[in-house]
Amino acid sequence: MKERRTHHFCRDQIHLECRLCERNNKFEPVAAAATTTTPTALRAQAPQAYINKRTGAFICPNCDVKTSLAHALAAYQTGHKRAPIKLVDYKSRFPNLSNVTSEACEALGLKGLKEAQLNAIGAQYDAEQQLLHFKLRNAAQKVVGEKVLHLSDRSEETFQGSCSSGLLIHSGSGSGNKSKAVLVSNLLDFIVLATQNIETHSIICLPHALQLLPQECLPGMERFKELVFWLHYDATHSWDAARAFAQKMDEKRCLLIRPTDTEPAPHVALRRRLNVRHILAKATPVRHKSITTFNALRNDILSELQNIEKVNGVKWKRFPVLNKLLKGHRKGELTILTGPTGSGKTTFTSEYSLDLAMQGVTTLWGSFEIRNTRLAATLLRQFVGYPLDDKLQEFDHWATEFERLPMYFMTFHGQQPLKPVLEAIEHAQYVHDIAHVIIDNLQFMMGVSSYRGDKFWEQDAIIAAFRGFATKHNVHVTLVMHPRKERQEDELTTSSVFGTAKATQEADNVLIIQDKRLTSVRGKKYLQIAKNRYSGDLGIMPLEFDKDALSYSSSVQSAKRKRDREKIPPNDA
Repeated sequence: MKERRTHHFCRDQIHLECRLCERNNKFEPVAAAATTTTPTALRAQAPQAYINKRTGAFICPNCDVKTSLAHALAAYQTGHKRAPIKLVDYKSRFPNLSNVTSEACEALGLKGLKEAQLNAIGAQYDAEQQLLHFKLRNAAQKVVGEKVLHLSDRSEETFQGSCSSGLLIHSGSGSGNKSKAVLVSNLLDFIVLATQNIETHSIICLPHALQLLPQECLPGMERFKELVFWLHYDATHSWDAARAFAQKMDEKRCLLIRPTDTEPAPHVALRRRLNVRHILAKATPVRHKSITTFNALRNDILSELQNIEKVNGVKWKRFPVLNKLLKGHRKGELTILTGPTGSGKTTFTSEYSLDLAMQGVTTLWGSFEIRNTRLAATLLRQFVGYPLDDKLQEFDHWATEFERLPMYFMTFHGQQPLKPVLEAIEHAQYVHDIAHVIIDNLQFMMGVSSYRGDKFWEQDAIIAAFRGFATKHNVHVTLVMHPRKERQEDELTTSSVFGTAKATQEADNVLIIQDKRLTSVRGKKYLQIAKNRYSGDLGIMPLEFDKDALSYSSSVQSAKRKRDREKIPPNDA
Protein backbone atom coordinates (compact mmCIF):
# COMPACT_ATOMS: atom_id res chain seq x y z
CA MET A 1 0.00 0.00 0.00
CA LYS A 2 1.47 3.32 -1.03
CA GLU A 3 0.89 6.26 1.27
CA ARG A 4 1.85 9.88 1.11
CA ARG A 5 4.03 10.48 4.12
CA THR A 6 6.22 13.26 5.40
CA HIS A 7 9.76 12.35 6.37
CA HIS A 8 9.81 14.22 9.69
CA PHE A 9 13.50 13.63 10.28
CA CYS A 10 14.62 15.48 7.17
CA ARG A 11 14.63 19.18 6.63
CA ASP A 12 12.44 18.99 3.53
CA GLN A 13 9.18 17.13 3.02
CA ILE A 14 9.52 14.15 0.71
CA HIS A 15 7.22 11.40 -0.56
CA LEU A 16 8.01 8.04 1.05
CA GLU A 17 6.47 4.76 -0.10
CA CYS A 18 5.69 3.07 3.21
CA ARG A 19 5.23 -0.67 2.55
CA LEU A 20 3.96 -2.72 5.47
CA CYS A 21 4.06 -6.47 5.25
CA GLU A 22 0.45 -7.72 5.31
CA ARG A 23 1.41 -10.85 7.25
CA ASN A 24 3.42 -9.53 10.17
CA ASN A 25 3.10 -5.74 10.07
CA LYS A 26 6.85 -5.28 9.71
CA PHE A 27 8.69 -3.36 7.07
CA GLU A 28 9.16 -5.45 3.96
CA PRO A 29 12.83 -6.13 3.19
CA VAL A 30 14.00 -4.32 0.09
CA ALA A 31 16.93 -6.53 -0.85
CA ALA A 32 16.31 -10.20 -1.52
CA ALA A 33 19.68 -11.03 0.01
CA ALA A 34 18.96 -9.14 3.24
CA THR A 35 19.43 -11.13 6.44
CA THR A 36 18.77 -10.49 10.09
CA THR A 37 22.14 -8.83 10.39
CA THR A 38 21.96 -6.69 7.27
CA PRO A 39 20.39 -3.23 7.38
CA THR A 40 17.59 -2.93 4.81
CA ALA A 41 16.29 0.15 3.10
CA LEU A 42 12.77 1.45 3.12
CA ARG A 43 11.49 1.91 -0.44
CA ALA A 44 11.54 5.61 -1.12
CA GLN A 45 11.26 7.93 -4.06
CA ALA A 46 13.58 10.40 -2.36
CA PRO A 47 16.68 9.67 -0.24
CA GLN A 48 16.58 6.25 1.36
CA ALA A 49 16.31 5.62 5.05
CA TYR A 50 17.71 2.42 6.54
CA ILE A 51 16.60 0.17 9.34
CA ASN A 52 19.05 -2.18 10.99
CA LYS A 53 16.93 -5.19 11.85
CA ARG A 54 19.47 -6.41 14.38
CA THR A 55 19.63 -3.29 16.56
CA GLY A 56 16.45 -1.47 15.55
CA ALA A 57 18.44 1.62 14.54
CA PHE A 58 16.81 3.94 11.98
CA ILE A 59 19.42 5.72 9.88
CA CYS A 60 18.83 8.44 7.29
CA PRO A 61 22.15 9.28 5.61
CA ASN A 62 20.62 12.24 3.74
CA CYS A 63 19.80 14.17 6.90
CA ASP A 64 22.47 12.43 8.99
CA VAL A 65 19.94 11.21 11.57
CA LYS A 66 20.16 8.07 13.69
CA THR A 67 17.32 7.17 16.03
CA SER A 68 15.34 4.17 17.25
CA LEU A 69 12.86 2.35 15.04
CA ALA A 70 10.05 3.08 17.51
CA HIS A 71 10.80 6.79 17.25
CA ALA A 72 10.84 6.61 13.46
CA LEU A 73 7.58 4.65 13.24
CA ALA A 74 5.82 7.19 15.43
CA ALA A 75 6.85 9.95 13.04
CA TYR A 76 5.75 8.01 9.94
CA GLN A 77 2.45 6.68 11.24
CA THR A 78 1.03 9.40 13.47
CA GLY A 79 1.91 12.38 11.35
CA HIS A 80 3.26 14.11 14.43
CA LYS A 81 4.99 17.27 13.25
CA ARG A 82 8.51 17.92 14.34
CA ALA A 83 10.72 20.93 14.00
CA PRO A 84 13.00 20.71 10.95
CA ILE A 85 16.47 19.49 11.79
CA LYS A 86 19.19 22.00 11.12
CA LEU A 87 21.85 20.20 9.16
CA VAL A 88 25.42 21.01 10.09
CA ASP A 89 28.16 20.27 7.57
CA TYR A 90 31.23 18.49 8.89
CA LYS A 91 34.07 20.94 9.44
CA SER A 92 37.56 19.69 8.74
CA ARG A 93 40.28 19.90 11.37
CA PHE A 94 42.81 20.63 8.64
CA PRO A 95 42.21 24.08 7.05
CA ASN A 96 45.47 24.23 5.08
CA LEU A 97 44.81 21.47 2.55
CA SER A 98 45.98 21.66 -1.04
CA ASN A 99 46.56 19.42 -4.03
CA VAL A 100 49.09 16.64 -3.59
CA THR A 101 52.63 17.56 -4.62
CA SER A 102 55.55 15.52 -5.88
CA GLU A 103 57.14 16.00 -2.45
CA ALA A 104 54.23 14.09 -0.84
CA CYS A 105 54.53 11.30 -3.42
CA GLU A 106 58.21 10.84 -2.64
CA ALA A 107 57.52 10.79 1.12
CA LEU A 108 54.88 8.11 0.62
CA GLY A 109 57.47 5.80 -0.89
CA LEU A 110 55.29 3.98 -3.44
CA LYS A 111 57.33 3.41 -6.56
CA GLY A 112 55.87 4.90 -9.73
CA LEU A 113 53.10 6.85 -7.98
CA LYS A 114 52.34 10.28 -9.44
CA GLU A 115 50.70 13.25 -7.75
CA ALA A 116 48.01 13.31 -10.45
CA GLN A 117 46.94 9.80 -9.42
CA LEU A 118 46.56 10.81 -5.78
CA ASN A 119 44.62 13.93 -6.68
CA ALA A 120 42.33 11.81 -8.88
CA ILE A 121 41.32 9.56 -5.96
CA GLY A 122 40.44 12.50 -3.73
CA ALA A 123 43.64 12.91 -1.74
CA GLN A 124 44.71 16.29 -0.36
CA TYR A 125 47.99 17.35 1.20
CA ASP A 126 48.85 19.33 4.32
CA ALA A 127 52.45 20.43 3.86
CA GLU A 128 52.79 21.86 7.36
CA GLN A 129 51.71 18.68 9.15
CA GLN A 130 53.09 16.34 6.47
CA LEU A 131 49.96 14.28 5.96
CA LEU A 132 47.62 13.03 3.25
CA HIS A 133 43.93 13.73 3.81
CA PHE A 134 40.82 11.86 2.59
CA LYS A 135 37.14 12.66 3.15
CA LEU A 136 34.79 10.05 4.59
CA ARG A 137 31.26 10.01 3.19
CA ASN A 138 28.04 8.28 4.16
CA ALA A 139 25.55 6.51 1.85
CA ALA A 140 24.11 9.87 0.72
CA GLN A 141 27.62 11.08 -0.20
CA LYS A 142 27.61 13.62 2.61
CA VAL A 143 31.02 14.32 4.18
CA VAL A 144 30.81 13.04 7.78
CA GLY A 145 34.49 12.73 8.68
CA GLU A 146 38.06 12.49 7.49
CA LYS A 147 40.97 10.06 7.59
CA VAL A 148 44.61 11.12 7.45
CA LEU A 149 47.90 9.35 6.79
CA HIS A 150 50.96 10.83 8.49
CA LEU A 151 53.83 10.55 6.04
CA SER A 152 56.53 10.56 8.72
CA ASP A 153 55.59 7.26 10.38
CA ARG A 154 52.71 5.90 8.21
CA SER A 155 50.32 6.16 11.17
CA GLU A 156 46.65 6.91 10.53
CA GLU A 157 43.95 8.88 12.34
CA THR A 158 40.20 9.03 11.84
CA PHE A 159 38.00 11.99 12.81
CA GLN A 160 34.22 11.82 12.67
CA GLY A 161 31.13 13.25 14.32
CA SER A 162 29.83 11.58 17.47
CA CYS A 163 26.77 10.07 15.73
CA SER A 164 28.12 9.61 12.22
CA SER A 165 30.49 7.28 10.49
CA GLY A 166 31.46 7.12 6.84
CA LEU A 167 33.61 5.26 4.36
CA LEU A 168 36.28 6.14 1.85
CA ILE A 169 35.06 4.72 -1.47
CA HIS A 170 36.72 5.04 -4.87
CA SER A 171 34.87 3.69 -7.89
CA GLY A 172 36.87 5.24 -10.71
CA SER A 173 35.74 7.84 -13.19
CA GLY A 174 32.29 7.16 -14.61
CA SER A 175 32.04 3.81 -12.78
CA GLY A 176 29.92 4.60 -9.76
CA ASN A 177 27.58 1.67 -10.34
CA LYS A 178 30.02 -1.21 -9.81
CA SER A 179 28.50 -4.17 -8.01
CA LYS A 180 31.76 -5.47 -6.52
CA ALA A 181 34.11 -3.86 -4.01
CA VAL A 182 37.40 -4.59 -2.25
CA LEU A 183 37.61 -3.68 1.45
CA VAL A 184 40.98 -2.64 2.86
CA SER A 185 41.88 -1.62 6.40
CA ASN A 186 44.41 1.17 5.83
CA LEU A 187 45.05 4.12 3.54
CA LEU A 188 48.27 2.73 2.10
CA ASP A 189 46.43 -0.30 0.69
CA PHE A 190 43.59 1.96 -0.47
CA ILE A 191 46.01 4.18 -2.41
CA VAL A 192 47.69 1.18 -4.04
CA LEU A 193 44.43 -0.39 -5.26
CA ALA A 194 42.66 2.87 -6.14
CA THR A 195 45.53 3.91 -8.40
CA GLN A 196 45.60 0.50 -10.15
CA ASN A 197 42.41 1.36 -12.10
CA ILE A 198 40.75 -2.00 -11.40
CA GLU A 199 37.78 -1.99 -13.75
CA THR A 200 35.64 -4.56 -11.94
CA HIS A 201 35.80 -3.39 -8.32
CA SER A 202 35.33 -0.27 -6.25
CA ILE A 203 37.85 0.23 -3.44
CA ILE A 204 36.63 0.83 0.13
CA CYS A 205 38.79 1.85 3.09
CA LEU A 206 37.28 1.06 6.50
CA PRO A 207 37.23 4.03 8.91
CA HIS A 208 38.69 2.34 11.99
CA ALA A 209 40.94 -0.35 10.51
CA LEU A 210 40.08 -3.74 12.06
CA GLN A 211 39.05 -2.44 15.45
CA LEU A 212 35.46 -1.37 14.75
CA LEU A 213 32.88 -1.29 11.97
CA PRO A 214 30.04 1.06 13.05
CA GLN A 215 26.54 0.19 11.88
CA GLU A 216 26.26 3.68 10.34
CA CYS A 217 28.74 2.51 7.68
CA LEU A 218 26.66 -0.45 6.50
CA PRO A 219 24.21 1.47 4.24
CA GLY A 220 27.18 2.69 2.21
CA MET A 221 27.95 -0.91 1.21
CA GLU A 222 24.38 -2.00 0.61
CA ARG A 223 24.61 -1.56 -3.18
CA PHE A 224 27.47 -4.04 -3.61
CA LYS A 225 26.63 -7.66 -4.43
CA GLU A 226 30.15 -8.87 -3.70
CA LEU A 227 32.61 -7.67 -1.05
CA VAL A 228 36.22 -8.89 -0.98
CA PHE A 229 38.14 -8.50 2.29
CA TRP A 230 41.80 -7.83 1.58
CA LEU A 231 43.08 -6.78 4.97
CA HIS A 232 46.46 -6.07 6.49
CA TYR A 233 47.04 -7.64 9.90
CA ASP A 234 49.61 -6.57 12.44
CA ALA A 235 50.25 -7.60 16.04
CA THR A 236 47.34 -5.52 17.41
CA HIS A 237 44.71 -6.70 14.94
CA SER A 238 42.38 -9.63 15.33
CA TRP A 239 43.10 -12.48 12.96
CA ASP A 240 39.39 -13.15 12.52
CA ALA A 241 38.25 -9.55 12.03
CA ALA A 242 37.13 -10.23 8.46
CA ARG A 243 34.74 -12.97 9.53
CA ALA A 244 33.36 -10.82 12.34
CA PHE A 245 32.70 -7.93 9.93
CA ALA A 246 31.24 -10.29 7.32
CA GLN A 247 28.52 -11.31 9.76
CA LYS A 248 27.24 -7.73 9.62
CA MET A 249 27.16 -7.66 5.82
CA ASP A 250 25.65 -11.06 4.97
CA GLU A 251 28.41 -13.66 4.67
CA LYS A 252 26.98 -14.97 1.40
CA ARG A 253 28.28 -11.96 -0.52
CA CYS A 254 31.68 -11.80 1.22
CA LEU A 255 34.99 -13.19 -0.06
CA LEU A 256 38.35 -13.24 1.68
CA ILE A 257 41.99 -13.04 0.65
CA ARG A 258 44.01 -14.75 3.39
CA PRO A 259 47.48 -13.18 3.76
CA THR A 260 50.26 -15.51 2.64
CA ASP A 261 53.71 -14.92 1.21
CA THR A 262 52.30 -15.10 -2.31
CA GLU A 263 49.11 -13.15 -1.48
CA PRO A 264 50.20 -10.36 0.89
CA ALA A 265 48.51 -7.03 1.61
CA PRO A 266 48.23 -4.71 -1.46
CA HIS A 267 51.08 -2.36 -0.54
CA VAL A 268 53.37 -5.34 0.12
CA ALA A 269 52.29 -6.92 -3.18
CA LEU A 270 53.20 -3.71 -5.02
CA ARG A 271 56.62 -3.61 -3.38
CA ARG A 272 57.26 -7.23 -4.42
CA ARG A 273 55.95 -6.52 -7.93
CA LEU A 274 53.14 -9.07 -7.65
CA ASN A 275 50.07 -8.85 -9.86
CA VAL A 276 47.25 -7.52 -7.66
CA ARG A 277 44.58 -8.57 -10.18
CA HIS A 278 45.75 -12.18 -10.03
CA ILE A 279 45.65 -12.09 -6.22
CA LEU A 280 42.17 -10.56 -6.28
CA ALA A 281 40.95 -13.38 -8.50
CA LYS A 282 41.99 -15.93 -5.84
CA ALA A 283 39.54 -14.64 -3.21
CA THR A 284 37.57 -17.44 -1.54
CA PRO A 285 34.20 -17.36 0.29
CA VAL A 286 34.33 -16.31 3.93
CA ARG A 287 31.88 -19.08 4.78
CA HIS A 288 31.88 -22.52 3.23
CA LYS A 289 28.60 -24.41 3.04
CA SER A 290 30.52 -27.59 3.73
CA ILE A 291 34.20 -28.39 4.13
CA THR A 292 34.86 -32.01 3.41
CA THR A 293 38.39 -32.13 2.03
CA PHE A 294 41.85 -31.02 3.06
CA ASN A 295 42.03 -28.99 -0.14
CA ALA A 296 39.23 -26.74 1.12
CA LEU A 297 41.34 -25.93 4.21
CA ARG A 298 44.69 -25.76 2.48
CA ASN A 299 44.97 -21.97 2.04
CA ASP A 300 43.80 -21.29 5.59
CA ILE A 301 46.39 -23.69 7.00
CA LEU A 302 49.21 -22.19 4.93
CA SER A 303 48.19 -18.68 5.98
CA GLU A 304 48.23 -19.64 9.66
CA LEU A 305 51.63 -21.35 9.38
CA GLN A 306 53.15 -18.29 7.73
CA ASN A 307 51.59 -15.93 10.28
CA ILE A 308 51.83 -18.03 13.43
CA GLU A 309 52.58 -15.12 15.79
CA LYS A 310 49.46 -13.30 14.61
CA VAL A 311 47.38 -16.44 14.94
CA ASN A 312 48.63 -16.83 18.51
CA GLY A 313 46.70 -13.69 19.41
CA VAL A 314 47.32 -10.33 21.08
CA LYS A 315 50.30 -10.36 23.43
CA TRP A 316 50.19 -8.97 26.97
CA LYS A 317 52.71 -6.24 27.71
CA ARG A 318 52.32 -6.36 31.48
CA PHE A 319 52.40 -10.15 31.80
CA PRO A 320 55.12 -11.66 29.58
CA VAL A 321 54.82 -15.01 31.39
CA LEU A 322 51.27 -15.33 30.05
CA ASN A 323 52.64 -14.85 26.53
CA LYS A 324 55.10 -17.68 27.11
CA LEU A 325 52.44 -20.08 28.37
CA LEU A 326 49.15 -19.05 26.69
CA LYS A 327 50.93 -17.60 23.59
CA GLY A 328 48.38 -14.77 23.37
CA HIS A 329 44.78 -13.68 23.78
CA ARG A 330 42.59 -15.18 21.03
CA LYS A 331 38.99 -14.63 20.04
CA GLY A 332 36.48 -17.44 20.32
CA GLU A 333 37.89 -18.89 23.54
CA LEU A 334 36.44 -19.31 27.04
CA THR A 335 38.67 -18.59 30.03
CA ILE A 336 37.75 -19.41 33.64
CA LEU A 337 39.52 -17.60 36.47
CA THR A 338 39.10 -18.80 40.05
CA GLY A 339 40.75 -18.26 43.40
CA PRO A 340 40.00 -18.00 47.12
CA THR A 341 37.81 -15.20 48.44
CA GLY A 342 39.88 -12.03 48.82
CA SER A 343 42.76 -13.33 46.70
CA GLY A 344 42.46 -10.47 44.17
CA LYS A 345 40.49 -12.07 41.34
CA THR A 346 38.78 -8.82 40.33
CA THR A 347 41.94 -6.73 40.71
CA PHE A 348 43.96 -9.12 38.56
CA THR A 349 41.20 -9.47 35.96
CA SER A 350 40.87 -5.70 35.65
CA GLU A 351 44.61 -5.29 34.94
CA TYR A 352 44.58 -8.34 32.67
CA SER A 353 41.77 -6.77 30.60
CA LEU A 354 43.25 -3.25 30.75
CA ASP A 355 46.49 -4.51 29.21
CA LEU A 356 44.55 -5.89 26.24
CA ALA A 357 42.30 -2.83 25.91
CA MET A 358 45.39 -0.60 25.72
CA GLN A 359 46.36 -2.62 22.64
CA GLY A 360 43.01 -2.13 20.94
CA VAL A 361 41.06 -5.19 22.15
CA THR A 362 37.51 -3.86 22.50
CA THR A 363 36.35 -4.94 25.96
CA LEU A 364 32.97 -5.26 27.67
CA TRP A 365 32.88 -5.52 31.46
CA GLY A 366 30.01 -7.15 33.32
CA SER A 367 30.69 -6.49 37.00
CA PHE A 368 27.81 -7.84 39.09
CA GLU A 369 29.74 -7.82 42.38
CA ILE A 370 31.41 -4.40 42.29
CA ARG A 371 29.75 -1.23 41.06
CA ASN A 372 31.05 0.29 37.84
CA THR A 373 32.28 3.47 39.57
CA ARG A 374 34.59 1.49 41.81
CA LEU A 375 35.70 -0.80 38.99
CA ALA A 376 36.45 2.17 36.71
CA ALA A 377 38.42 3.84 39.52
CA THR A 378 40.52 0.67 39.87
CA LEU A 379 41.14 0.51 36.14
CA LEU A 380 42.08 4.20 36.02
CA ARG A 381 44.56 3.75 38.88
CA GLN A 382 46.12 0.76 37.14
CA PHE A 383 46.24 2.78 33.92
CA VAL A 384 48.01 5.73 35.58
CA GLY A 385 50.27 3.66 37.86
CA TYR A 386 49.70 5.63 41.06
CA PRO A 387 46.76 7.00 43.09
CA LEU A 388 45.30 10.36 42.09
CA ASP A 389 43.88 11.19 45.53
CA ASP A 390 46.53 13.82 46.22
CA LYS A 391 47.03 14.76 42.56
CA LEU A 392 43.52 15.80 41.57
CA GLN A 393 44.93 18.38 39.16
CA GLU A 394 46.01 15.44 36.95
CA PHE A 395 42.59 13.77 36.95
CA ASP A 396 41.19 15.47 33.84
CA HIS A 397 44.27 14.62 31.81
CA TRP A 398 44.31 10.94 32.76
CA ALA A 399 40.53 10.58 32.53
CA THR A 400 40.63 11.95 28.98
CA GLU A 401 43.39 9.51 28.06
CA PHE A 402 41.49 6.60 29.63
CA GLU A 403 38.33 7.49 27.68
CA ARG A 404 40.22 6.72 24.47
CA LEU A 405 40.37 3.02 25.39
CA PRO A 406 37.80 0.76 23.68
CA MET A 407 36.19 -0.28 26.95
CA TYR A 408 32.49 -0.54 27.80
CA PHE A 409 30.59 -1.45 30.95
CA MET A 410 27.26 -3.21 31.46
CA THR A 411 24.99 -1.46 33.95
CA PHE A 412 23.81 -4.63 35.69
CA HIS A 413 24.59 -5.00 39.39
CA GLY A 414 23.72 -7.76 41.81
CA GLN A 415 21.96 -10.95 40.78
CA GLN A 416 20.81 -11.00 37.16
CA PRO A 417 19.11 -13.62 34.98
CA LEU A 418 21.01 -14.95 31.99
CA LYS A 419 18.69 -13.80 29.18
CA PRO A 420 18.95 -9.97 29.54
CA VAL A 421 22.69 -10.24 30.12
CA LEU A 422 23.22 -12.26 26.94
CA GLU A 423 20.99 -9.88 24.97
CA ALA A 424 23.05 -6.91 26.17
CA ILE A 425 26.30 -8.67 25.26
CA GLU A 426 25.04 -9.62 21.78
CA HIS A 427 23.94 -6.04 21.16
CA ALA A 428 27.31 -4.65 22.29
CA GLN A 429 29.19 -7.19 20.19
CA TYR A 430 27.28 -6.18 17.08
CA VAL A 431 27.35 -2.40 17.60
CA HIS A 432 30.82 -2.00 19.14
CA ASP A 433 32.58 -5.11 17.76
CA ILE A 434 33.38 -6.38 21.23
CA ALA A 435 36.30 -8.83 21.27
CA HIS A 436 36.57 -9.57 25.00
CA VAL A 437 33.76 -10.02 27.54
CA ILE A 438 34.41 -10.32 31.29
CA ILE A 439 31.74 -11.67 33.66
CA ASP A 440 32.56 -11.09 37.34
CA ASN A 441 31.28 -13.27 38.67
CA LEU A 442 29.23 -16.16 37.38
CA GLN A 443 27.53 -17.00 40.69
CA PHE A 444 25.60 -13.71 40.56
CA MET A 445 23.67 -15.08 37.57
CA MET A 446 22.35 -18.10 39.45
CA GLY A 447 19.11 -18.46 41.37
CA VAL A 448 17.18 -15.68 39.62
CA SER A 449 16.11 -17.36 36.36
CA SER A 450 12.95 -19.32 35.70
CA TYR A 451 15.04 -22.48 35.93
CA ARG A 452 13.89 -24.53 38.91
CA GLY A 453 16.27 -27.47 38.72
CA ASP A 454 19.43 -28.30 40.60
CA LYS A 455 21.83 -25.34 41.00
CA PHE A 456 24.65 -27.29 39.39
CA TRP A 457 22.52 -27.95 36.32
CA GLU A 458 21.63 -24.25 36.24
CA GLN A 459 25.31 -23.30 36.30
CA ASP A 460 26.06 -25.80 33.54
CA ALA A 461 23.35 -24.20 31.39
CA ILE A 462 24.85 -20.71 31.95
CA ILE A 463 28.36 -21.91 31.08
CA ALA A 464 27.06 -23.67 27.97
CA ALA A 465 25.37 -20.42 26.89
CA PHE A 466 28.62 -18.44 27.22
CA ARG A 467 30.59 -21.22 25.50
CA GLY A 468 28.14 -21.10 22.59
CA PHE A 469 28.28 -17.30 22.46
CA ALA A 470 32.10 -17.27 22.37
CA THR A 471 32.16 -19.75 19.50
CA LYS A 472 29.27 -18.35 17.47
CA HIS A 473 30.27 -14.69 17.72
CA ASN A 474 34.04 -15.25 17.84
CA VAL A 475 34.46 -13.39 21.13
CA HIS A 476 36.77 -14.23 24.03
CA VAL A 477 34.75 -14.68 27.23
CA THR A 478 36.41 -14.57 30.65
CA LEU A 479 34.32 -15.94 33.52
CA VAL A 480 35.34 -15.25 37.12
CA MET A 481 34.08 -18.04 39.37
CA HIS A 482 34.27 -18.94 43.04
CA PRO A 483 35.93 -22.25 43.99
CA ARG A 484 34.43 -24.95 46.15
CA LYS A 485 35.12 -24.62 49.84
CA GLU A 486 38.48 -26.32 50.36
CA ARG A 487 40.86 -26.56 53.28
CA GLN A 488 43.15 -23.53 53.31
CA GLU A 489 46.29 -25.67 53.28
CA ASP A 490 45.20 -27.51 50.10
CA GLU A 491 46.04 -26.17 46.67
CA LEU A 492 43.17 -25.44 44.32
CA THR A 493 42.91 -27.59 41.20
CA THR A 494 40.66 -27.67 38.15
CA SER A 495 38.22 -29.82 40.15
CA SER A 496 38.06 -27.05 42.78
CA VAL A 497 35.94 -24.87 40.49
CA PHE A 498 32.42 -24.62 41.87
CA GLY A 499 29.84 -26.88 40.21
CA THR A 500 30.25 -29.91 38.00
CA ALA A 501 33.17 -30.78 35.75
CA LYS A 502 31.40 -29.10 32.79
CA ALA A 503 32.91 -25.70 33.63
CA THR A 504 36.50 -26.81 33.17
CA GLN A 505 35.60 -29.17 30.31
CA GLU A 506 34.06 -26.33 28.30
CA ALA A 507 36.86 -23.87 29.09
CA ASP A 508 39.84 -23.37 26.81
CA ASN A 509 41.91 -21.88 29.63
CA VAL A 510 41.65 -22.34 33.40
CA LEU A 511 43.57 -19.81 35.53
CA ILE A 512 43.80 -20.32 39.30
CA ILE A 513 45.08 -17.77 41.82
CA GLN A 514 46.91 -19.70 44.51
CA ASP A 515 47.44 -17.77 47.76
CA LYS A 516 49.70 -19.50 50.28
CA ARG A 517 50.48 -16.41 52.35
CA LEU A 518 47.84 -17.30 54.93
CA THR A 519 49.03 -20.86 55.52
CA SER A 520 52.82 -20.50 55.35
CA VAL A 521 55.33 -18.01 56.70
CA ARG A 522 57.10 -17.92 53.37
CA GLY A 523 53.98 -18.54 51.33
CA LYS A 524 53.67 -16.90 47.95
CA LYS A 525 50.83 -15.83 45.75
CA TYR A 526 50.87 -16.91 42.12
CA LEU A 527 48.70 -17.52 39.09
CA GLN A 528 48.57 -21.11 37.91
CA ILE A 529 47.71 -21.94 34.31
CA ALA A 530 45.96 -25.25 34.98
CA LYS A 531 44.50 -25.78 31.51
CA ASN A 532 45.62 -24.50 28.11
CA ARG A 533 43.82 -26.07 25.19
CA TYR A 534 45.66 -24.06 22.52
CA SER A 535 49.29 -25.00 23.19
CA GLY A 536 49.08 -27.30 26.22
CA ASP A 537 51.76 -25.36 28.11
CA LEU A 538 51.11 -25.22 31.86
CA GLY A 539 52.94 -23.30 34.55
CA ILE A 540 52.81 -20.53 37.13
CA MET A 541 53.24 -16.75 37.15
CA PRO A 542 54.33 -15.11 40.46
CA LEU A 543 51.97 -12.37 41.65
CA GLU A 544 53.74 -9.56 43.51
CA PHE A 545 51.25 -6.83 44.37
CA ASP A 546 51.97 -3.10 44.22
CA LYS A 547 49.36 -1.40 46.38
CA ASP A 548 49.88 2.12 44.98
CA ALA A 549 49.41 1.00 41.38
CA LEU A 550 47.02 -1.86 42.23
CA SER A 551 49.22 -3.85 39.89
CA TYR A 552 50.55 -7.39 39.65
CA SER A 553 52.79 -6.49 36.72
CA SER A 554 56.53 -6.74 37.20
CA SER A 555 57.10 -4.24 34.36
CA VAL A 556 54.85 -1.64 36.02
CA GLN A 557 56.64 -2.14 39.34
CA SER A 558 60.06 -1.81 37.67
CA ALA A 559 58.99 1.45 36.05
CA LYS A 560 57.79 2.72 39.42
CA ARG A 561 61.12 1.89 41.10
CA LYS A 562 62.94 3.71 38.32
CA ARG A 563 60.77 6.81 38.85
CA ASP A 564 61.41 6.67 42.58
CA ARG A 565 65.19 6.50 42.04
CA GLU A 566 65.05 9.52 39.73
CA LYS A 567 63.32 11.54 42.46
CA ILE A 568 66.16 10.90 44.98
CA PRO A 569 68.81 13.69 44.93
CA PRO A 570 72.30 12.41 43.94
CA ASN A 571 73.85 13.35 47.34
CA ASP A 572 71.17 11.30 49.16
CA ALA A 573 71.51 8.19 47.03
